[in-house]
Amino acid sequence: MRGVVLSLPPSELSAAMSDMRIWLDERRFEPAVFSCRQDRGGVVIRVDFSVATEAEAFAGRFSGRLDASPAGSG
Repeated sequence: MRGVVLSLPPSELSAAMSDMRIWLDERRFEPAVFSCRQDRGGVVIRVDFSVATEAEAFAGRFSGRLDASPAGSG
């Protein structure tokens, strides 16, 4: 499993979620796990993929950080 972590200001969450869904659907990528939480800096989104190349492409497109640790461990 390969995870991607994104940090966003709360004001950008809705537009970012829409962009992500469109991008994923166009490529027929299916995330295995999706989580979203608030922290002091804004909103942290984690998307886990079963296919490493999909995670890498998603991270590149949305300026995310690749993270191999299990979801919920950070």
